[in-house]
Order: sequence, then structure tokens, then C-alpha cells
Amino acid sequence: MPSAPTDGWSSALYAPLRRRMVENGDWDRISARLARELNESGWIDRFRDLSKEMARRAEATGGVSVETLMTELWPQAEGEVPVGIRLEIIGVIRKLLERQIEF
Repeated sequence: MPSAPTDGWSSALYAPLRRRMVENGDWDRISARLARELNESGWIDRFRDLSKEMARRAEATGGVSVETLMTELWPQAEGEVPVGIRLEIIGVIRKLLERQIEF
């Protein structure tokens, strides 16, 4: 799950920009586009299957929590987002920010 930036300048901008994006629907549009692209690339199916496999293996030892699955899978999932999709979404966000902020 995306976290807010930790450096001062970015942190000061993150909350109001995210709030504005949520209020005007940009956050949902970008999230939907990302989900669609990840689904079309097979990324979602890969990680759904991987999480099911991990859960099945863990049943023998008492199961696994969703939190544990997320903790273990998140770095791998994040790292395997196809570069083209990552760059496309970054470009969409960059254009949005350019309209919102004067540099």
C-alpha cells in the first residue's frame, strides 16, 4: 500500500494534493486505470495465484493472516509492476501535478 512521503517538502504537499485528487475524482480514475492495466498484463492473476499458494502451504502450520501475506508479497508485487505500466501511471500523475502546482 502506498505510503506518504517522509521528507519534509513532499510530506507537506502529499496530504492536500491527495485530498484534492480524491475530492475531484482523479484518485479513483488513476486507481481504476492502474487496476485495468495490471489486470490486462496478468499481474493481478499472478499475485492472486501466489497468495493462494502461500495460504495453502501455510494451512499445514495453522494458516496465515492476510497481514502476513501482504507483508511477504508486497515487496515482490511492487517490484514486478511492469515498467511500461509504472511509467504510464507516473506520467499521468506528473501531468495532473503540473496542472495543480506551479513550479
